[in-house]
Amino acid sequence: MRAFLEAARPIGERLGPFADLDGAWALLASAERTAPEVVESVLMHHSVGVWLGRALRQVLGTAADATPLWSEVGWFHAVAAAAAVRADLPCDVTVPVVHGTVTIPSVGAFRLSRRFPVGQARVVNSAAGLSVEVPGVDTSVGWAKAKRLRGSARGYGFDVLVDDLEPYREFTGPVPPGPLDDATWDEWRKLLGETWELLAEHHRPQAEELAAGLAAVVPLDTRRDVFAASSSAAFGAIALSPKRSAVEFGEALVHEIQHSKVNALLDLVDLHTGDDEPVHYAPWRDDPRSLEGLLHGVYAFVSVAEYWHAQRGHVPASLARRAQFNLGHRARQVGAAVDGMRGLVELTDLGRRFVAGVAVRLAACAPDDLWPDVATAVDEITALHATTWRLRHVRPDPGAVDAAVTAWLDRRPAPVVDPRGGRVVPSAAAGDSALTALLRLRALDPDEFARLSYRRTPEHDYLRDDRVGAVRGFAARLLGAPHDSASWAGLGLALRSPTVRVMPEVVCAVHRGVAARAAAAPDPVALVAWFDRATR
Repeated sequence: MRAFLEAARPIGERLGPFADLDGAWALLASAERTAPEVVESVLMHHSVGVWLGRALRQVLGTAADATPLWSEVGWFHAVAAAAAVRADLPCDVTVPVVHGTVTIPSVGAFRLSRRFPVGQARVVNSAAGLSVEVPGVDTSVGWAKAKRLRGSARGYGFDVLVDDLEPYREFTGPVPPGPLDDATWDEWRKLLGETWELLAEHHRPQAEELAAGLAAVVPLDTRRDVFAASSSAAFGAIALSPKRSAVEFGEALVHEIQHSKVNALLDLVDLHTGDDEPVHYAPWRDDPRSLEGLLHGVYAFVSVAEYWHAQRGHVPASLARRAQFNLGHRARQVGAAVDGMRGLVELTDLGRRFVAGVAVRLAACAPDDLWPDVATAVDEITALHATTWRLRHVRPDPGAVDAAVTAWLDRRPAPVVDPRGGRVVPSAAAGDSALTALLRLRALDPDEFARLSYRRTPEHDYLRDDRVGAVRGFAARLLGAPHDSASWAGLGLALRSPTVRVMPEVVCAVHRGVAARAAAAPDPVALVAWFDRATR
């Protein structure tokens, strides 16, 4: 906070009604002398952390977006007002109006009776109480107090802010308030209570860490395609889309609180010496990740695997398949990521210990008793994902590709190609294939899958165990669309090809290279078999 103040002072003349930063600082200091624990709570508040990171970038000239400088920097006055109000100190502070709302972080918000996209208002705290004054605007109504949920179950208590008001609550630039209506608020209260009971009964270590670390839950709009999210700038805050059950809610909380823990750890120690370049495969993501992102992921998802390992014995029969699949899938993903991290020179000694700790935890919960059809689906889905990821993001060594093209044209055996010779070039491609979606449906809901009408596609042939038909169909697609990553991945799975599983990008590139140098493209099936003979 002091770094922000020092950086903002030289631009005070650009801050309009919010130029008196020293006055806001003095109010904050006065509150700290009166109630230091209150000021600590305000400064650790999730939206204050997000705002502070953005405000620092603003004053240093690296703004993240077009939010006005004076409004964003001016929110410092709202932070000081929050500390004063919670410390029961009198104050008279000019604060920004953002999206028609005056927000006092962690306290509440005044919704003004007419729209103020950006403007200013006075927050007055006195013996008469808290008020907001805006010339020409009736502020006697529109106050919304910050929502809190408190409770306990089996000796584990929780005290959580449910933030539907503050502009920085979604870890982004300012957004309008999204106050929950009474029915929705009742549903959130009910669901959190049920979730806490479930965690306290079946997941006590996770309940203990959530009791200590969970500070805020941010309800997301139902139209948002976000399961759950957190931010390094907002320790203990989790943004969530509505969940269908306490089991889903619990999984999201357990997962996201791990990111807060890793963020705190990374502020204290170095787990790696790598940069932020996204070049690593994370089996739970469609895009390449940085090493730090990979460390976050293995730690968060091994906790999810542990969650389902404990939870699968406590779900109704209707959810038994989902519990089996979730455990198997997450455990397989974490295992693949940990295997890929072994030997990375960018890991520090502490980083290697961190990864080794994840491996130990995974070994304790990795399933050896999955239902056979679920285990097969997990194998196939993870193989398809890894293959598709390489096709989308890995560019093979041009020299190795050229040598293989020449060998094919000369009717020689395929050369041995090192898959590590490629380089990762992130692309925007994302999403599951039709085959992945059907495999998941069959694993999770066989009855629903059985009701699907059969279509003459290679995906349906594969799912009917007609691998010959699937191979023929995927190969036919590739003759017309040689860049189709889903068809290459499906073909490799149907052929059980080790080459396509390990270096599909090489096979695809050689296919294109032969087509460019010869009169016609090679038969994809023959090309895959040619490569596979060299690996046996």
